[in-house]
Amino acid sequence: MFVLVIAVVLAGTAILSVATGSNGSGPTDGQQIQGQSPGQFQPDAVNVEADPEEGELSVDAPEGEKKILVDTSHGNTFDRAKLEPVLEALAEAGHTVDIGAVSGGGFGSGDYNATLQEYDALLVIQPGSGFSDGQRTALQKYTDGGGRVVVLGEPTQSALGQGTFGLVPTQITFGANGMTTDYGARMGADLLYNMDDSANDNNFKEIYAEPTGNSPLTEGVETVTFSRAGYIVTVGDTDASVVLGAADGTRTLKDDRTGSYATAVQNGNMVFVADSDFITRSELYDVDNEVFVSNLLNFLVSGDKPDDVPSVPGQDDGGGF
Repeated sequence: MFVLVIAVVLAGTAILSVATGSNGSGPTDGQQIQGQSPGQFQPDAVNVEADPEEGELSVDAPEGEKKILVDTSHGNTFDRAKLEPVLEALAEAGHTVDIGAVSGGGFGSGDYNATLQEYDALLVIQPGSGFSDGQRTALQKYTDGGGRVVVLGEPTQSALGQGTFGLVPTQITFGANGMTTDYGARMGADLLYNMDDSANDNNFKEIYAEPTGNSPLTEGVETVTFSRAGYIVTVGDTDASVVLGAADGTRTLKDDRTGSYATAVQNGNMVFVADSDFITRSELYDVDNEVFVSNLLNFLVSGDKPDDVPSVPGQDDGGGF
């Protein structure tokens, strides 16, 4: 009886082997079997070649020190520690950077114009709240008079923030569409993605963007990668020009719409980029990011603003508020 059971089991195994084609010479685990899984999950596709992460920031040191103000008064979301390479590059070139206004006026009072007078350039990173009408008027006078403004941001999105007892869900918002619209551009409503491995940085949300023409901002740049890219919509009769555009095949994340998406625009002395993470330490040396960031920093320090721009309310009829 015992021998009979063994014989039945062995016979069943032999039949199963014939039915499945398993004869000891078939493919081993992990090798491609027809219908096993899509090609991108095969062993030879797992170790994707990473983009190079090397380079250095290069900032000009024009005659005379320039002062740059990093806005902190509009609900801005950024980590100062991640900006250290940028801050160090500006300091090494002889420039001064203030994180937040150091004067008594600041951003929340009628002294906004006086605050801007002290600085040659303004860097605005992920502003969560809007600029008042008076501040927008002052910024128009500021850029018309030679002051430089760079705005970096992303569309509204869900994220995790640090709470009292750990990470908690939160919303990252872009609140400065009113101000950027004064320059003919506003933030689009959605993030971007690209599934083409040749158009992303090993992650479908980390898209590539490329220069759309000749501009000092893209000199030496072939590819920039954005990890939380939005897109910019030009509005009205504007002089805003597209500097960087998302790679072909890029789509919106929620609506899944394909199209041509601007990721950086310039209008005179204002530059607007639809990502704020590419200047941080973790993203700075991906592909040509450090070249683009160097060009942005040189843009900030190459303005020629007189000390009395913008005028303080009461000094002329226009005022700032």
